[in-house]
Amino acid sequence: MLNRYNITPRSPIMTPLMSDTIFGHFCWAILYSKGEDFLQDFLDSFGDERPAPVLFSSAFLSGHLPRPDLPSLSRDSVKKCVNEHFGQDKKAQYEGYSRIKAWNKIRLVSLKQWQDLKDGYSDEKLYEAFFSDDVQTGHSNFELKEVSASNMINRISGSVEQEGGGLFQREKIWYREGVDLDLYVEVNEQEFADIVNWFLVDYLPDHGFGADKSLGMGSLSITHDTGFDQNMFQVEDPNARLSLSMVSFMGMEKCNALYRLKTKFGKLGGSFAFFSPTGGNPKPFKKPVLMYESGAVFLSSESLNNKPLLENVHSDSRIRHCGIPVTLPFKTREDSIYGSAAA
Repeated sequence: MLNRYNITPRSPIMTPLMSDTIFGHFCWAILYSKGEDFLQDFLDSFGDERPAPVLFSSAFLSGHLPRPDLPSLSRDSVKKCVNEHFGQDKKAQYEGYSRIKAWNKIRLVSLKQWQDLKDGYSDEKLYEAFFSDDVQTGHSNFELKEVSASNMINRISGSVEQEGGGLFQREKIWYREGVDLDLYVEVNEQEFADIVNWFLVDYLPDHGFGADKSLGMGSLSITHDTGFDQNMFQVEDPNARLSLSMVSFMGMEKCNALYRLKTKFGKLGGSFAFFSPTGGNPKPFKKPVLMYESGAVFLSSESLNNKPLLENVHSDSRIRHCGIPVTLPFKTREDSIYGSAAA
């Protein structure tokens, strides 16, 4: 069952609201509330061709989904679009190509656009929708990113670390007033429905999300969207699936997919951020994980919710990483996948 939650940021956040990080917070919440045995059983239930009990999407601007990562239109298709909507004189042509260049940077589509296009999606049709809605810019103005320098403190001497200058950069995300985010949660085992609701509505708002929670960062207000109807995403005879999550699982290279890559340098949370799970000095950092970003397109009608968790991501073999995605079915034209004959 697919659920939707609405998130209102109450402070800046230091850690992006990505699916794998949200899953990590969920695991710590289970550990603290249900105990280690319950958490271990939960993690062991992934894989073996069984649907995952719980999966999270990343969070998106409310009323939007990630734009499918399909190949760019051919030059002839772009020229045709410009000629039809902007005219053929030089000034109009310049305006048309400039507009399409800006549209290419838009990484979100509205739910209305998705509803109109999910039964025959293509970027060409999306551009038609952008033109009809008079879309001028992307959706980047709903958040602001601030990069600042911080000092690295030597915990023994209590002074700034001298080696390397003792400085490192950090990114802080500020959301504009009135901005809400949507989070999708797939629950395939009913016993977890109440746990998920408690985690999102009570636990996260009480404890905060991501880095610097103790300094007031990552403060969120979250509500369950009880009016959400998962049937709005149904498609007859789909031939592709859109990922709403960060993706990485064993055997992923065998899947026919279109994607953007991101390397995640994960860090352990909870008590493992300060105490080594195997004893000795803390080892908070995971091994780098190569992931598909949200918006990846899998050229299959089958859900990917039965994949296993990633193993061998840390020196402690118990630690795993969730790159199993929440996906939506849709139908896309073949020339959108492989390019038109004119390309």
